[in-house]
Amino acid sequence: MNLLIWNPNETDPALHETLQTLSEEYPLREGERGETLVFRKTEEMECLRVSRYGNGWEVEYGREDLAARGAAYALSGQECSERIPFRTHGILFDCTRGNVITVEHFKFWLRRLSLMGYNMAMIYVKDAYQLPGEPYFGYMRGAYSMEEIREIDAYARKLKIEMIASIQALGHMEPILRWPTYNGIRDTADVLLVDEPKTCELIEKILTFWSSALTSRRIHLGMDETKSLGRGKYLNLHGYRNPFELYNRHLRRVCEICERLKLRPIIWSDMYFCFANRRMAYYDTETVVPEEVRREIPKTVQLSYWDYYSRDEATYETMLRRTQELNGNPPFMASGIWTWALHWTDFEQTFATVRPCIAACRKTGVRELIYTLWGDDGGYCDFDSALAGLAWAADCAFNRAENHDRTARFYHTVCGSDYDLQLLCGGLSYTHGGPVTREWWYFKFKSAALLWDDPIMGIVWKEMPAYEKDLPEKLLAVYSEIRTRTEPHRGELEAGSFDYVWNVANVLILKIRLRKALEHACGNRNAAELRNLVTDSIPEILEALDALLNAFRIQWNRSFKPFGMELMQIRLGGQKERYRELARRISELLEGKRNAIDELEQNIQPAGQILTRYAEIATGGFFL
Repeated sequence: MNLLIWNPNETDPALHETLQTLSEEYPLREGERGETLVFRKTEEMECLRVSRYGNGWEVEYGREDLAARGAAYALSGQECSERIPFRTHGILFDCTRGNVITVEHFKFWLRRLSLMGYNMAMIYVKDAYQLPGEPYFGYMRGAYSMEEIREIDAYARKLKIEMIASIQALGHMEPILRWPTYNGIRDTADVLLVDEPKTCELIEKILTFWSSALTSRRIHLGMDETKSLGRGKYLNLHGYRNPFELYNRHLRRVCEICERLKLRPIIWSDMYFCFANRRMAYYDTETVVPEEVRREIPKTVQLSYWDYYSRDEATYETMLRRTQELNGNPPFMASGIWTWALHWTDFEQTFATVRPCIAACRKTGVRELIYTLWGDDGGYCDFDSALAGLAWAADCAFNRAENHDRTARFYHTVCGSDYDLQLLCGGLSYTHGGPVTREWWYFKFKSAALLWDDPIMGIVWKEMPAYEKDLPEKLLAVYSEIRTRTEPHRGELEAGSFDYVWNVANVLILKIRLRKALEHACGNRNAAELRNLVTDSIPEILEALDALLNAFRIQWNRSFKPFGMELMQIRLGGQKERYRELARRISELLEGKRNAIDELEQNIQPAGQILTRYAEIATGGFFL
C-alpha cells in the first residue's frame, strides 16, 4: 500500500475523525508526502466512485459512511463505480457462546468494517454484560462493563458505524435461567415466564442499561425460537393459552418500556410463522398468520427475517414480503457469514445463501441487511476468517457483477491476508456430492464432527459411509491440501490464524489415519500393527493435540476475553485422555487381558445421522 495524504482544509470536517482513526493502522496521513486523496461529496446518496487522477485519487461519495470504502479502494490501487442499495449494511457479532470479543479486537474489526463499507454492528450478548443488581448476569462469562460498551460505541461513531445492542427479552435466556435465583421468572429452560411482574421488572432494568450504554436508539430484542412459550411453569400456573396471545401481549409490554426509554425495537419474525405452522416450520412459504394475530403486533416494532439456509431467491422474496405484511413495516434482513460450529468460516455455504439473499433484497426493495456471525457450540471458530466473507458480501451487495480479482485485491489491502488461501481453508467444511438442500447437515461434513468424535466409540466415523463410501479418503485429500498450502503462512495472524487451521487439519489427518489403522489391525489381530499404534501413532496424535491446544490458545487470546477458552481446552483435554485409554485397551488386548475392544464391536447400519455439536457426539450417553 502506498501512503495516501489528505488535506484537512479540503476535506469535509465530518470525515476528519474517521480518517484519523483509520490512520492508527493504515497509511492515511495529513500533510505528508505521498499520493493525494481527495474527497468530493455528491447528491447521489447511493453513489461511490473512485478515480485515479495525476498523482492521486478522487473519492466521490453520497453518504459519509461510504467514504472510508472509497479510501480502501484507493489504497488497493483500484478504481470503482458502485451503487449502494442498502441504507443499513451491517453485521451481528455473537458474544454469547464464550467468545466475548475484547474491546481492542472489536476496534480492529470496526476499522475493517468501515473500510469495507459497513455502517452498523450489532453485538449479541444474551447475559454477557454487567447488569446492576444482577450479579449472576455474565458471571464467569466475560461480561462487558458499561464502560467497555461505551468505549466500543465511541470508537464506532468515529468510523460512522452505528452500534446496536442485540439482546433477548423472552427466549434464549438459558445462561441466566440456570441459576435458582431466577426460578420465579422461568417458564422453561430458556424462556422467561410471561405475565409475571418480576419478568417485566428485569426487562425494564435490561432496557434501561442498554438505553444508557449506547448512542443508537435502535435495539434488537431477539424473542426468537421461543417454541416452548407457555408450556412449562406457565402451563402449570395458568393452564393452556394460545402462544400468539402470550407472545403479542408480552411484546406489547416490552414495546411500552421501549417507548418510555425512547428506544426503537426490532425483533426476529420467526415465531409468528412457527406458531401458525403445525410443524413449527419457519420457512414454509404457505403458512398463514391469522389476521387477528397480525392486528395485535405493535406498529412500533420492526420485524427481522433471518435465513441462513435458503439457496433460492424465491424463498427470500416470498418471506420478505410476508414479513412486511405482518405489521406493515419494512423488514430487516439477516443473512449469515457461516462461523458457527466451525473452526473456520464455511465460504461455500456463505456464498450459496448470501448471493440469492442480496438479489431478493434488491428485487423487493429491502434497504436494511446484516450478516450474522454466530458462535454456536463454543465459539471456537477463528472469527477473523469471516472477514474474507464480509469483503465478498460487500462486493456482492454494492456491485451488480461479482469480480474475484477485485475482491481479492481489496481484501488483501484491508486485511493483509491471502483471499484465496482463506477460501481454501473453508474446505474444512466439506460439501459432498449429494443433493443440496436447506438442511445443510445432510450434505456438509464439518471438521468439528470428526474432531469431537470419540477415538474409541467412533460414533461419527461409523456414520460416514452413508455420506460417501470413500469419504475418509476425500477428507484426507482436502485436509492435506489445507495443511500443505498453509504451512508457509503459519506465523500470519492478521486475518485468521493459519497456524490454528494448520493444526486443526493436522489432527484430523492423523485421526483418520489412526482410525483406519486401528480397524485394520483389530480386524486382522495383527500384533505388530497394534503395538505400533501404542508406540508411535497414539503418541504422535497426543503431541498434535498439544500443538492444537497451543495454537487455539494464541488465536483465542488475540480475539477474546479468557472466559470461554476452557470449553475447547476441556474438550481437547478429554480427547487426549481417550487416546490414552485407547492405548491401555490395546495393551490389554496384546497381553490377553481382554478379548476385544467392545466399542469397536458395536455395529450399526449407517443412515447418515452425522451431528456436529460436541454434546451430541462425544459420548453415547446423552447427558453432557
